[in-house]
Amino acid sequence: MKKLSALLVIAVLVLSAASIQAAGAIAEPDPSSDGQVTVELLNESADTAVHEAQWKRFSTNLVKALRSDHAGVQQTAMRYVIQYSEMVNVSEAVFDVMKIYRNDADNNRRRMAVVTLGNMNSDWAIAFLERSEPFEKSEIVAQTIRAVIAG
Repeated sequence: MKKLSALLVIAVLVLSAASIQAAGAIAEPDPSSDGQVTVELLNESADTAVHEAQWKRFSTNLVKALRSDHAGVQQTAMRYVIQYSEMVNVSEAVFDVMKIYRNDADNNRRRMAVVTLGNMNSDWAIAFLERSEPFEKSEIVAQTIRAVIAG
């Protein structure tokens, strides 16, 4: 049952990402149209209106995935946060990503969490990373923290 739930969450994230990418593909106006309203222009304005609502829904789904107990779902969500950091708002999940960084035994997941924290547009998260870097035991994770802090 737990695997099925995890697969459903991943499917929702992938489908949300695909629909967002499709909505983001905005048609260019036809230069030969002489300013006339075209179907492409109407589609562009409709896409823009729908686009914001989809990003909001996608952000909500990412927060749920970051709070999941399933490591694969969390990794997928972190990858999407990194990929779409300019468009998503997952500030509600800062502490959940912080837990992955602090408590996970796998240094690769910890590094991904550090990069995710850096892409969450949170001054608090960056300040936390700055304070924790001198105490980091893994050199590779410490290098990742320094790279994220450097910007």
